[in-house]
Amino acid sequence: MEELLVHFDIYLDNKKYVAKVKSEMGGLREFSSRNIEKLMEQVIVDISEEFENL
Repeated sequence: MEELLVHFDIYLDNKKYVAKVKSEMGGLREFSSRNIEKLMEQVIVDISEEFENL
């Protein structure tokens, strides 16, 4: 059986990238950056920290 752990959307808003991340444990949170690589790094670090103790 599959279980959704994390859902995230990334969009461009006024020359700024925005990621909305949602999970059962962490709830809904938002990250933003003018650089897509930095944004992805923020999202990856956040998700990694959330699940490192599972």
